[in-house]
Amino acid sequence: MTKITKKDFGKKLAKYGALSLAIAGVADATGQVVFTDVDPDFVGGLGDSFAIDFNDDGTDDIQVLQSNNGNYELVQALPTAGNGVIAASNGGYLYASNLAEGAVIDASGAFGSFGSFCAGGGYTGSQFCGAGEGFIGVQFDVAGATHYGWVKASAEDSSNFTVTEYAFEATPDTAIEAGDQGSLGLADQAFNNFEFFTSNDVLTMKAASAMESIVVYNINGQVVLNRALSSTTESIDLSSQATGVYIAKVSIEGAEKSFKISK
Repeated sequence: MTKITKKDFGKKLAKYGALSLAIAGVADATGQVVFTDVDPDFVGGLGDSFAIDFNDDGTDDIQVLQSNNGNYELVQALPTAGNGVIAASNGGYLYASNLAEGAVIDASGAFGSFGSFCAGGGYTGSQFCGAGEGFIGVQFDVAGATHYGWVKASAEDSSNFTVTEYAFEATPDTAIEAGDQGSLGLADQAFNNFEFFTSNDVLTMKAASAMESIVVYNINGQVVLNRALSSTTESIDLSSQATGVYIAKVSIEGAEKSFKISK
């Protein structure tokens, strides 16, 4: 399981990729859910948009946006060309399906090129208008492989929306359940109170129990650092690594946690 939390987002076109393509190098055959908590929640109004690059490959996979075409206002989920969102047709127009927690998102979904959360001007097919938080299912392409994910959001009306969380399955062609944040249990217990940050080319990590090892991968999935650890506070010198995005995998009490770092 990978959890990324407490990220600060900008107001316009906020982007925080959940994990780079190197996650394929640390995901196992049973799947790897990569979860991101949008903290603080992104609250959008007139003309605002929130872009999600699920796997941090530099391409936005989907946008949640508010727009006005001159006739009516709407909040819409708009995937990048070739991707899709689960949507239902009503009167020939696609509306994002408001999925319940636990709904399966896979190849059987009815994916469309867009899905309106909430449309004004008398349109009645919207499933999110004033309905509280729900999930939309997303299908997106990574180097020719299909991945599935979800976005938790709400639309108070056709002018206002909120995005709170999102996640995707890093293993290609593998289903994900709406709201799935990854496997719970041993890893959560071992990494309770785990913290990390980078400053001046040094990765600092703190944990309640002694860390056992760290492996760092570059965006191509290659191991650039592999080291044994033995303390509850560890500092890793990254000065010899090129500027860019990396995936660090840390082991504590036999459990592992993967997270993204930048330098």
